[in-house]
Amino acid sequence: EIQQELNALQGSSQRIDTITEELKREAQQLWTLAEEISHKRQQAAQKLKKFIEQELATIGMKKTGFFTMVQKVERPASEDASCGLGGLYARGMDTAEFYIAPNVGEEPRPLSKIASGGELSRIVLAIKKILAGHYRVGTLLFDEVDAGIGGAVAESVGEKLKEISRTHQVLCITHLPQIACFGIAHFSVRKCIQDGRTVTSVKLLDDDERLHLGRQRLVSV
Repeated sequence: EIQQELNALQGSSQRIDTITEELKREAQQLWTLAEEISHKRQQAAQKLKKFIEQELATIGMKKTGFFTMVQKVERPASEDASCGLGGLYARGMDTAEFYIAPNVGEEPRPLSKIASGGELSRIVLAIKKILAGHYRVGTLLFDEVDAGIGGAVAESVGEKLKEISRTHQVLCITHLPQIACFGIAHFSVRKCIQDGRTVTSVKLLDDDERLHLGRQRLVSV
């Protein structure tokens, strides 16, 4: 046992060299795969741009340009094996951010910084519409999708939700009749105080109640 332990100690340098070379090979393979993923991500970004701009054109954002800015990290130049994976993420070597150009001739800017509530709600709706076929869940919930919109734009948003409902169950919380009218069933959501506590109630509406609900909040299904 002592001899085996001695041999292990004496051969540690060789084992370190072997493990280091193996680590370098694995790191090289990971960087190669990350490059392939990055290339596919760039291609997908161009497809997403085309699809989203087509969807936005139908909901009052015809001139809006949509972009996905994909930034690749640089591979460390160090030969140190411990640095070989520096910069890699669980999903590759990229970071991505959505940009928009709301008006022709403007430079694209980060969606998170310049989009209004109405623009953001419609862009999210467009993204969900495009990706709906890939969702593993059967129900999609939309809350405040009507923020900052009205009139014909609201009606086009309702039509878009109706399209999604052909393949998924859609729950939409809305204040707008232009959107609610596309629902098959409607629920009234109310809050009241019972025994000193706030209680939320949900009631399925019949045809008369649907017509006379007025400006109260609706949940459409």
